[in-house]
Amino acid sequence: MKTSSANFRWIIISSLSLLLLSSVAHAQTVGADDYEAPDDALPGEATTAPPTVQPDQSAVHATDEQVPPPTGAPPELSEGDRSVSVKLSHATVDDTDLSGLPVVLHAVRAPGPLQPDNFARTISSWNATTDEQGMARFDGLPDGLARQGLHLQASTSFGGLSFDSDFIQPSDDLRIELQLFDRTHQLPPIRVTQKRLLISPWEEYLVVDQFWTFQVDGDHAFDISSASNPNLERGLPIRLPIQAEGISFAGPGDHQIVNNMVYWSGVLQPNRPVTVQMRFSISVRSSSLTYEQEMDYPVDELQVLAPIDTPFERIPRLDDLVLRAPGFDVGSDPSAVGLSTNQDYLVAHNHSVDRGQSYTFRVEGLPFSRPLGGWIALFGGLLGLLFVAAYGRRESRRLDNTHGKKEMLDALQRRREEVLDELAQIQGVLEEIDDVDQAFELEEQELLLRQRLALILRKIDDLQSLDSSASSAA
Repeated sequence: MKTSSANFRWIIISSLSLLLLSSVAHAQTVGADDYEAPDDALPGEATTAPPTVQPDQSAVHATDEQVPPPTGAPPELSEGDRSVSVKLSHATVDDTDLSGLPVVLHAVRAPGPLQPDNFARTISSWNATTDEQGMARFDGLPDGLARQGLHLQASTSFGGLSFDSDFIQPSDDLRIELQLFDRTHQLPPIRVTQKRLLISPWEEYLVVDQFWTFQVDGDHAFDISSASNPNLERGLPIRLPIQAEGISFAGPGDHQIVNNMVYWSGVLQPNRPVTVQMRFSISVRSSSLTYEQEMDYPVDELQVLAPIDTPFERIPRLDDLVLRAPGFDVGSDPSAVGLSTNQDYLVAHNHSVDRGQSYTFRVEGLPFSRPLGGWIALFGGLLGLLFVAAYGRRESRRLDNTHGKKEMLDALQRRREEVLDELAQIQGVLEEIDDVDQAFELEEQELLLRQRLALILRKIDDLQSLDSSASSAA
């Protein structure tokens, strides 16, 4: 009886290993010209649902690093003849005393269109104090700000809150207007002026970057962390799809991640949109994916971007990719959403939803399909089956062996440290370089490394859970 049970176990493991090897064999051979666009009706689509899944929290914290801004002025930003004034004003009370307030003027490299607000990198800063008219003046600023591709941003504090201006291009005798608001503890109407999704395939996952731009209307600033509404005790809730794995967050303020909910705490000011970014992956097992999401806030403009070019040598382009988005304007012109035209995209835009409504889009032609011929060849090969059976038996023994599990765990932990070191090197280089194109390439590498790190951490967690289960059973 024990022998029959063992044989049955080998058969099960062999079958699972067969599926794994067929997947690996296909992944090693598929190329840009190897897969075909799917038919209109395809089985096995993934569809979102209400959130219930607990994501990998270790991956969240591991990918939630932020780049500290450099300080000091580089040689090319030495003193010059440029002057800038910053005028403070109160939104509701004209005769508010705004004299003697410290104002900081930053020379920054503004965030790109696919980055949250706190990705602005400060290159240099200057300090001044407002006069009786609420005016702060900065003289002797460098002449080469615009030539260096830098923007200016003014900052001050009022009523316990920090206020920042928009990113403004330098010009002669520039005057920056910075409006200040009193604080409210009551929840004002919140809307999403723009929600942008960037979707990219990676191994057997679809990596999704969501950029939410929040804004409040009215005449008061709203600090979410001090809100009187009990529903905001953890922060402003941002609901992500049920399949979201390895969720990470980037943006100003604080945040918590619970299951597939992100709770964000920050300050919202009228006429000052705030952009935050959530990144996660969705497991894909077919060449198509249907994505549906209900919105808890009204959205003025929804955008979906699918890059055709990829950073992978094996599949450099996704020429068979199709984007179907009911209610959107769908095309291939990235300039329609403010992006440069030096990279090919599929673009869906010009769509809005009300609170409680859902939006849907479908991606077809993903490089994840499983050709039937490969399955037939693998299942029909008796020698291959025998090999897989032997392989499955060996792996079963290895997993049953404590030493074997420890070897696998040690290897994954070593790879984790290597990826963390690579990420640290990229972060160090990003702090130093000024070349926009080089920075973009490094950020793409950083994205791939972070996703790989999330998978490694998940595998480590699986092994440790397996080991804990075995210990409990014993």
